Amino acid sequence: MAVSAIGGWMASAGIAKLVDQVCCYAGDQYEYQRNDAKKKLRRLKESLSKIRAVVDKAERLQTKNQNMESWLCSIKDAVYRAEDVLSLFDYRVLEAEDTANSYSSSTAGCSIKSATTITTPSTSTSSSSTVSRSVRVLRRILFSDEDLNELIAIVGRFDKIASEMPTLLELVKLENRRSEPSIQWRKTTSMLGTTEFYGRVCEKTQLENLIVQTHDKSSQPYSVISVVGLPGVGKTALVQRVYSHFRDIGYFDFMAWIHVSEKFDAERLTKEMIQAQKCCKMKRRRDGRSRISWHASRSADSNNISNFDQVQQILQENVNGKKIFVVLDDIWNEMSSQWENLSKPLQFASKGSKVLLTTRSHRVAKINGATEIMPLDGLKDEDFWGHFTKCAFGNEPPAEYPQLENIGRLIAKKLTGSPLAARTVGGKLKQELHEDHWRSVLGCKLWHIEQKEDDIIPALQLSYEHLPDNLKQCFIYFAFFPKKYPLRGDILIQMWRAQGYIQKETRDENAQNYIKDLLQLSFIQKATNLDDHYVVHDLLHDFAELVSNGEHFRIEDDFHVRIPENVRHLYVNANNEVKKGIRSLIICKHDPASGDGIPPSNFDKTLEETLHLPQLRSLRVLMLHDQDGILPENIGHLIHLRYLDISGSRITNLPESLFKLYHLQWLNLQFCYNNNVKVGLQKGISRLTQLRYLMAPPEIITGIEHIGRLTFLRTLDEYHVMRDSRYSICQLKELNEVRGKLTIKNLEKVTSREESSEARLSKKQNLKKISFFWSHLQELRCRRVTRCCFFPKRGWVAAATLNPGVAGLNDLTCGLWVVALPLLQAAAHLCSKSPCMCSRIMSVDVEASDLVQIAPTYVEAILWISLVRQGC
Repeated sequence: MAVSAIGGWMASAGIAKLVDQVCCYAGDQYEYQRNDAKKKLRRLKESLSKIRAVVDKAERLQTKNQNMESWLCSIKDAVYRAEDVLSLFDYRVLEAEDTANSYSSSTAGCSIKSATTITTPSTSTSSSSTVSRSVRVLRRILFSDEDLNELIAIVGRFDKIASEMPTLLELVKLENRRSEPSIQWRKTTSMLGTTEFYGRVCEKTQLENLIVQTHDKSSQPYSVISVVGLPGVGKTALVQRVYSHFRDIGYFDFMAWIHVSEKFDAERLTKEMIQAQKCCKMKRRRDGRSRISWHASRSADSNNISNFDQVQQILQENVNGKKIFVVLDDIWNEMSSQWENLSKPLQFASKGSKVLLTTRSHRVAKINGATEIMPLDGLKDEDFWGHFTKCAFGNEPPAEYPQLENIGRLIAKKLTGSPLAARTVGGKLKQELHEDHWRSVLGCKLWHIEQKEDDIIPALQLSYEHLPDNLKQCFIYFAFFPKKYPLRGDILIQMWRAQGYIQKETRDENAQNYIKDLLQLSFIQKATNLDDHYVVHDLLHDFAELVSNGEHFRIEDDFHVRIPENVRHLYVNANNEVKKGIRSLIICKHDPASGDGIPPSNFDKTLEETLHLPQLRSLRVLMLHDQDGILPENIGHLIHLRYLDISGSRITNLPESLFKLYHLQWLNLQFCYNNNVKVGLQKGISRLTQLRYLMAPPEIITGIEHIGRLTFLRTLDEYHVMRDSRYSICQLKELNEVRGKLTIKNLEKVTSREESSEARLSKKQNLKKISFFWSHLQELRCRRVTRCCFFPKRGWVAAATLNPGVAGLNDLTCGLWVVALPLLQAAAHLCSKSPCMCSRIMSVDVEASDLVQIAPTYVEAILWISLVRQGC
């Protein structure tokens, strides 16, 4: 069976992404490149554009031809290498910025904004002009002959690939004549099969209840119900029994079963409904109840009508005033306009009419008007066991093969309640009712079992092929982790981003749609009892491994397993060797999914051998959980690293080379705090200017020097102001990506309105709450404080905590403060009336008021002020 992508990677999409990167780099960075580099980049772009056209045709063939697959694999390897080369060039840019920042930090005063982002020409300000000039010079120097040789090598590689295109074109033409038709999933009818139906008693009752419910408040005469579940879970079988039930009792005037499949043709479906109506009539049963029977009608000639409007009018007349029940089985339509076209005649049916959809996608259900969605999971264990034994033993009595029961139950457990998977595997088991045969099936992967067109793997592949290209690799990445491994949403997004599956310019809020889409399409599901965590169904995990084709690999038990040469993502839970080209690596002592662990001695040896290998230079994601000891100095060689998680590790030192990982976007240092590494972290982290997420203890974060250089930072819960320029209030100036809550302490260190305005809090649109603390009130008495301005003008609710020991403060020699007038007036009033009440919290709505200047007679009464954005 052919799989449409090599390792879940669509070559045409990969080349398109690389072309965009080349164009972006060649365009935006031209000013700083050597002429020979410019020429090579232009040549690379030309070769890629030529190759892409041929690749696009080749991929659509889903070929089994080994030569073509080999050619596509060579392109894939070359694209990966090219991405590394461009990433190296970006690294040189960031390296130049770090050097320039280090040079100028002693004279710049406040934090200097990073002179440039990777793909944007530098923009100087008065405080950063020195940096910008330095960067321009350093970039030219840092693009060395060695870097250029890397580019020359990859251009030559693509030239060679392009030279093979004529041969490939002939191969494409030949394959096009021989190519298999695209996967055709089975057609269904309302007829019940002879196979015994197991379980689903509760689900059948629930669905029947939904069908007979009437919605008096609804303006529509009909309502839409949808059964949603994975392929092969038994949606159609359940609906067939429900349909048969209502047909037997004659509950509806008109019933129709229509198999929709991938192509949603409103005209064809309308004609099928007309045909169904003409082929049924009511008959009176002996017990006096009516039932629907079916017969062929000579007048069923709607197929001869080519005008869609006329076809719709015929259906309208046929359903007018009747209570109808229409099943649309296996629907894929994602165009609401198509559904609106189909459903227009149904508006004339009588109240209580129903349309029942089966689909694999929650999104499809909603687009096609479903107001009630019934998720369908696998069969319960004992129900599934009954179905499994029927598939595996056929007409043979299972009791005659007691030696097979234990093995069979182990196999059944792996199939997670999927009736279709049971049929696929059971067919293989039924061939030989011998213990050795059954054990071999137990030990093999699902996809190693021969599959027919209507078996489980083709069913899963059909769903996969309907995934948008940008989601395919995101889904396949789950194969990197063990089954049932819960992954937090924000971690998923940052890992995908580190691999380049999510474009750099895509905001995290928009990247959440990747998770939502996979959920809606039933490719992932929410983890039980864990908020914002996601897992993949076991069968889909097996399929992800199949499509991954060895690129996502795990070592969990076998200490001597052979790692495939094309592996790119490696999960290690044991001692092993690592091959070059790896982009993701997890080494942990304990598997969060299973709780299994490995001896510390083996783990330490694994870590030592792994991280000292120079072949890891392509690494993007590295997780080291529960490590003891030190990080090796050569971790700085991982120049493409975007994601580093060493949480839970007892680190005794952090090498200086860590702060040369300029591409780093995610750094997790939680639960691995050590006093010996505190100073080094606080001095060096600001060099990692691409950092988006920093998870570390507050005592580390609040002491970071020049934190204002981390202009992409999104996580900053607390900031302590100091008079040292490395920690001044103006370090907040460019941190406009911070979100959530921010607490600013030691505000008595801010001495002027001009200084306070440097924080630019009004620019931080993603903050939901800002809290202000004055920690040392005595300083307010000892010096004259001039004007301060922190608050946005509108859209916030303020609350204050007051100092109960302050009653009258007229002797304070304070200047004017600019704050929210209602807040200070309330504070002054409360303190003068009843000092004992001042410890309580007040909330004041400042939506309708501007900021004004008042004499802060009672300013010392305010210990803490909090602003909460309205509507949050």
